[in-house]
Amino acid sequence: MVMLGNHSAVIDPFLVGMFINKPIHYVVSDSQFRSRLVAGFLGLVGSIPKTKAISDLDTVKKIVEVKRMGEIIGIFPEGQSSWDGHTLPFVKSTEKLVRSLKVPVVVAQLRGAYFTWPRWARKPRRGTVTIHFERILTPAQIRGMTVEEVGQAIEEALTFDAYEYQKTASIEYGGARQAEYLERALHVCPSCRSVSSLRSQGRTLRCTSCGYEVIYNRRGYFEAKRGPLRFETIRDWNLWQSDAFIRYLDAKSAESGPLLVEPQVLVEVGYKSSPLEELGIAREMRLYRDTVQIVIDEKGEITFPIDQIDGMNVQNNEHLEFYCFDNLYRFSTVDPRGNTFKWNNAILHLRNRRSETIVAVPPGT
Repeated sequence: MVMLGNHSAVIDPFLVGMFINKPIHYVVSDSQFRSRLVAGFLGLVGSIPKTKAISDLDTVKKIVEVKRMGEIIGIFPEGQSSWDGHTLPFVKSTEKLVRSLKVPVVVAQLRGAYFTWPRWARKPRRGTVTIHFERILTPAQIRGMTVEEVGQAIEEALTFDAYEYQKTASIEYGGARQAEYLERALHVCPSCRSVSSLRSQGRTLRCTSCGYEVIYNRRGYFEAKRGPLRFETIRDWNLWQSDAFIRYLDAKSAESGPLLVEPQVLVEVGYKSSPLEELGIAREMRLYRDTVQIVIDEKGEITFPIDQIDGMNVQNNEHLEFYCFDNLYRFSTVDPRGNTFKWNNAILHLRNRRSETIVAVPPGT
């Protein structure tokens, strides 16, 4: 059997497992295996390591072995938990895998988990989480379906919007510091449009540039404190900032100098699940139109061409990771409130724009 779930919070696998009387062999990011203690625990429960955003044949082989043993395979098709409470696009390889396995497919839709422990938060909050289990596909049904039809069935069963659910559920979540670390997810001020100027404290989120301020209430909605209420939900704010941030990057691209600068970044290097080695603390990490550059006193300047960056993702809410030069590099802001989410989005946008430019150039020019 394959157990699929929407990924709202770090605790999702544990919540689902509480209601299943057999072990679930979850497909887990190989970064979780870099700690010997965690790797030992994950090994005991039969977790399957997977390199994020990169095809991994070893993972497929282990999944097939779990199927052969008649055990449960656990997958979160989004590959990472949501920043704003809405389901992320699914990893396309999931539907191909499910189609090839031809085993019963059960979905676990988690409701309320996002507000219990948002991805950007450091601590959980008291509140109610419900899980809706449903068998959506049988082996016989899968045999008569295309890969696209399998993907559509999974998407229809798992797509979830935490705020749409909260409209009717209206659940309160406890805690006096509910807005803290929200600047890990929200990085553009809706009032003055400055980037990286938001700071959280207690229940408030404030722009240090213009003074705009909102309160994050117990139901997960914003209330106006200083200035008009521009967005009621994190979801709406994030959708707006995605477009605003792209316009910001495009405008900066026309100027000289870096598009983004991050002070004090810890840089580590490794490969897949191997323990990481510290390269040092970069005085600055800079993003240019075609490169990422860091300066480490002991090693000088290191440049990463955007075209050679692969498998990029944000790990554990705060660590930017990608492969380049046949190595895995991890970048962690020394400031625990630093935002690597915007770096992930910025590099993806620049990569896409460069790809579009290359395609648009006529052959032979």
